[in-house]
Amino acid sequence: MNLKKEELSFILNSLPHAVLFESSDHIVQYVNQTFCTMFGIDASSEILLGTNCKDNAVASASYFAEPSLFLSRIESIYANGQEILNEEIRFASGQTFLRDYKPMRLNGNINGHLWLYKQPDAEISFLSTASSERQFYEDLLDNIPADIAIFDPSHRYLFVNKLAIAKKEVREWIIGKDDFDYCKYSNKPTDAAVRRRNFFEKSLSSKKTVEFDEINLDSAGNKVYNLRRFQPVLGLSENVEYVIGYGINITRIKESEQRLQQHYDELSLMFNNIDQLVITLDMTGTVNFVNSKWLSLTGLEKEMLGENSIFRLIESGLDQFRKTLFTVFSGHTVPIMNENHVVITDKLGRLRTLQYYMSRFNQVEERGQIVSIFFTDITDQLRAEQDLLEAALKERSLSDMKTNFMSMVSHELRTPLSVILSSAEILEMIYCKLAAKEIEKGAVYINRIISQVDKMTQLMNDFLFISKIESGKITPQLELIDINLLLNEIKEESYSPWSDGRFLKMIFKGNPNLVKFDKTMIRHILINLFNNAFKYSSNSTEAPLVRVSYTPMWWFLTVVDCGIGIEQEEINKLGEPFIRGSNVGDIEGTGLGLMTIKFFTDHHRGSFRVRSKKDKGTIVTIRFPYDKNKTVKL
Repeated sequence: MNLKKEELSFILNSLPHAVLFESSDHIVQYVNQTFCTMFGIDASSEILLGTNCKDNAVASASYFAEPSLFLSRIESIYANGQEILNEEIRFASGQTFLRDYKPMRLNGNINGHLWLYKQPDAEISFLSTASSERQFYEDLLDNIPADIAIFDPSHRYLFVNKLAIAKKEVREWIIGKDDFDYCKYSNKPTDAAVRRRNFFEKSLSSKKTVEFDEINLDSAGNKVYNLRRFQPVLGLSENVEYVIGYGINITRIKESEQRLQQHYDELSLMFNNIDQLVITLDMTGTVNFVNSKWLSLTGLEKEMLGENSIFRLIESGLDQFRKTLFTVFSGHTVPIMNENHVVITDKLGRLRTLQYYMSRFNQVEERGQIVSIFFTDITDQLRAEQDLLEAALKERSLSDMKTNFMSMVSHELRTPLSVILSSAEILEMIYCKLAAKEIEKGAVYINRIISQVDKMTQLMNDFLFISKIESGKITPQLELIDINLLLNEIKEESYSPWSDGRFLKMIFKGNPNLVKFDKTMIRHILINLFNNAFKYSSNSTEAPLVRVSYTPMWWFLTVVDCGIGIEQEEINKLGEPFIRGSNVGDIEGTGLGLMTIKFFTDHHRGSFRVRSKKDKGTIVTIRFPYDKNKTVKL
């Protein structure tokens, strides 16, 4: 039989209970007149139709004894979607009603909410109150972010919240059972149950809270760390009535601790593998940490170093060390200085000199401020510096002796060479008075004598010059020089033509500058390069070429010849004294020219490069930088 709307309304309005039905989106679909009468609404029930049930609850919350609890309980009922019977609600006036709730489900979804309010009798009121309070506390425990369980003294579950066991059917099943039953139910090993039972019994016997860590695995196989406690609740007779067990997920804390320990291990490894000795001191002078380098040198563990013991180890430099330590503890930064060093005795009884640097850390727990001291063992360095100084002094002494010897030999040789040259010139004058045939015959020998005297004189001058270079007695005398003009002068003096009839070729590129240079040195560079170019290309008809290029940042001097060239493996040795190519044959030379060229180039911040191929020729390029304070535009 299908009831008409009017008939259904008549039946519901005739019930002694208040009835309200709302849709899934909380719009009132039906309410009977008894509902309005029970809640003191002096109007027809039809006025509530189409209104929002949640808004109505908020508007009427002040009529209830605990408004916030009334509203939170309604939200909890909505969220849980479970049937409620005889739940007590109290008005601010002291009146009490019972409430039933039933969700309307279609195809597994909640499509509406049915509320029934009724007057309680005495027994129902008592049971309802107990049920309501139990529900309240269960809801409260379910929403605490910890897994909570309540046990009887035999370790059987009286209650377990949602966070501890998510599935409702398992939560309901486990009541009255213990962890061993759960292990059997879930087919898990009993190791964790045995461990929990031991801590539970310890809590029972001591009647005190027992705390322990527990490691479990989540569904993905990751470790989950929990901090668990068993807290006994004592009755009036001081016996354990029940035990509250709760656990907090401390996985993040444990992971942070592990990361911190990893960082600590990495720092310890780093400090134990550096070449410096590292210790830390607190404000009492107690050593809190020493690294392995300290142990290997001193043999002293931190436990062997008592208060202020570090000061007793210092043989020298203690006053400065104390002063620096006080300054750092006061919050000031002390830079690394050469005078910050101490002398201590190592484990073999040897004196070691240590340079130190200090750095302060902020307060560390109860130990207050901590200062780290980094020591560098400079004993071997100081010894090496002393040896190097002694060697340098000895070398300087030998260099001075060499220079003095060269000067003396040069002076002693100049006189006999001058006598030989004078004698040759006299012989030349005498031969001029003889017959032409005799003059020609004598001229050969006289010219040979004069040529060899000139070579000996030049060789002595080179030796004296090299001695001055090695002793550092040559200082550039800078002046403004027109490189193009100087090149033309030198060409006219000696290379127009050279002794074999070839003329020096010259090319100029770019905008020339007046350059500050030592004129003697630049003439020496140019003449040596040109002489070598002609001398080592005498087998070629091609004349040597000099090219001068000016760029915004540099000026270049390049000399090219088509001569005998140089072996590749010998190029790097050029510039060393008395070094010549292995293929020079009978070509005259001392091996000192390129050495002086390199020396003068270095003195003017230039760079020197040689490129060569045997039997093809040689290219020598020298590059000099511009200096705005040393150059002038032409």
